[in-house]
Amino acid sequence: MSVISEPVLNIIVVGFHHKKGCQVEHCYPELVPGHPSELPAAWRHLPALALPDGSHNYLSDTIFFNLPGLTEPAHTVYGVSCFRQIPVEQVVQKTEDMTRSSVQKSVCVVCRAPLFGRLAVKLELVVRAWFLQGDFSQTKLLEDAYIHLNSCPVQMDQIVEGLSVQRLVENWRHKALLLFKLMLLRRKVLIYGSPAGPLSTALLTLVSLLPLCLENGLHRAANVVLSRPLSPIPATTIDNKLQTEPDTAEIAQEPLGQLHNGSHQIEELSPKETGNLLEEKDRVSRQSFDETLLGDTVDRSELSGSREKCHSIGEKYKPQKNVTEAQQSPTMARDMSVDGLHNLTEQIDQTECGFPLPLFEEGYLCLPYLSLQYLDLLSDPAVHGFVVGASNVLFKQKRQLFDVLVELNEMRIETSDMMLRRQLALGTEDLRFADHVVRHGPTQGDAWIREQFASYLIYLLRTSLLPEGSREIDSYNSQFMTAFKSTPAYQQWLMSTNNGDIESFINLMPMHPFSGQLSVADMKLKFAHTMSTTEGGRKVSAAVASTGRAVATTSRAVGGALSQARGALSGWWSALTAPAPADAAAEPELPPASELPAEPELLQPDERTNSDVEEADTDLQRDNRTQLRPDSPDPPDKSIDDTTINLNKIQVI
Repeated sequence: MSVISEPVLNIIVVGFHHKKGCQVEHCYPELVPGHPSELPAAWRHLPALALPDGSHNYLSDTIFFNLPGLTEPAHTVYGVSCFRQIPVEQVVQKTEDMTRSSVQKSVCVVCRAPLFGRLAVKLELVVRAWFLQGDFSQTKLLEDAYIHLNSCPVQMDQIVEGLSVQRLVENWRHKALLLFKLMLLRRKVLIYGSPAGPLSTALLTLVSLLPLCLENGLHRAANVVLSRPLSPIPATTIDNKLQTEPDTAEIAQEPLGQLHNGSHQIEELSPKETGNLLEEKDRVSRQSFDETLLGDTVDRSELSGSREKCHSIGEKYKPQKNVTEAQQSPTMARDMSVDGLHNLTEQIDQTECGFPLPLFEEGYLCLPYLSLQYLDLLSDPAVHGFVVGASNVLFKQKRQLFDVLVELNEMRIETSDMMLRRQLALGTEDLRFADHVVRHGPTQGDAWIREQFASYLIYLLRTSLLPEGSREIDSYNSQFMTAFKSTPAYQQWLMSTNNGDIESFINLMPMHPFSGQLSVADMKLKFAHTMSTTEGGRKVSAAVASTGRAVATTSRAVGGALSQARGALSGWWSALTAPAPADAAAEPELPPASELPAEPELLQPDERTNSDVEEADTDLQRDNRTQLRPDSPDPPDKSIDDTTINLNKIQVI
């Protein structure tokens, strides 16, 4: 296990001035000799990253961001900023610029390794102690913290600390796999949310699902050769390693780069696009993945155990080793154990397999947080794609800059690209895998979830080596596989692994690990996923919820009315069945018995054996609507004229 020594480069204090805005107040060690409060041009927008947009609405937060390196321009450095806000009354040594009711400052650490979560815990303790001093001119505590952080070596496996993929899966559920596959396509993705701390954490947590990407795959995530020199990130030259590549590799990559650039044309909106046209664009861009337009996933046929394995394109036939029984079973997804998927790929070394994939290179950026000063960066022609986080609503309104909008607070994924929707549609096998992770992830933890996604990617890459049209490719969505194989990252992976010519890798069965016959459980899973991810499904769910509330409200109202009607009927029936007074009048004439209909049973009113009558009497007493006064034998509205009818002779049918 490799060790990172002296990871911290600088510790910087950023304050908010009521006239000048965010500015650097102290830097240790000094970046500009003799000027401890100045930054080099490449980092001139660091104060806006350390104190993000809307930070005045929160008492404290921790933000992660990336910057281009100073000593190594083609290398990325990583920033962790912790800000706090306290009332001005708690400040012991006040200065003239403290004119507001609160004081807000941020302490930022710039390091050479992506130790985001680990440094965040220690930095929060340092900032809290520094604020308790009440004197911000005393920076000895920060300098001691710099020395302490560099005196503690860090293991590489500690890089993912503080990035909970378990929470990510619990929040996004099956859509976590959709976001995972979206990163493989190298599209322009904007993750929008507030506050900035959870936003940047969620983005890095998503990146950590890619095997070894957070540890070794972000070296050029903030570096790009820009066409506009005034962009916030300086134009840098490609490092010597890339310049010394063989000529054949350069020739092979050239047409791919042209194809990649041609498929990412930036849509520019003219200033005249106003009124209904912009409203229509907003309406279209707000549409989320409507998988009902993509068609349902067809049933997959079972893989034949005797079917000959296909090999890489251009690869000669090699005698294959016998695969294990678990690898041969096409229905192993039915009873997949918790560690069943990882056991199939544990013999494969991830580094030999070509991980991390070269995703965040050659103009594809990964920036956990961007301030408003970096808005023009996303429209630079040299930027071919990105995964960035932003909390300013102006980023969200520039819909021509990105392909996909991920609403972090609302848990929504929006795009107007119909082709991209089809590419990201999850089939039955993908939904089985996602359901497997969702069900077992909360009990197995972060490491187990990352192992599942790593195994999934290994199987995906192994299946991608099959010829076009193979039915195994359909399990991963053939349109997605075609788009993924056209990315420069995939082409570089083929070259680095010699078309996947790795013994342990090539002996893996090219298939989806969760392939199998369609069942009722798959139909339920597909229906639940459609209801949660499509616009129509969300409308139906909202309508059902609204209807449920309306029915509950109506039932209470109708129930009250029914109770009142039942009480009135009970009172009327009780009045009819009450015993007649002693001085009752003569009996009325009744028709002959032959003219009356057949009677199955006749009850005398004074027998009181009918259960409905007893229930009516009980309800009558409970509702207290016909309670008799002591001085009145009958209520006024229910008294009967005894001179007109004798109740003792009434026959009830």
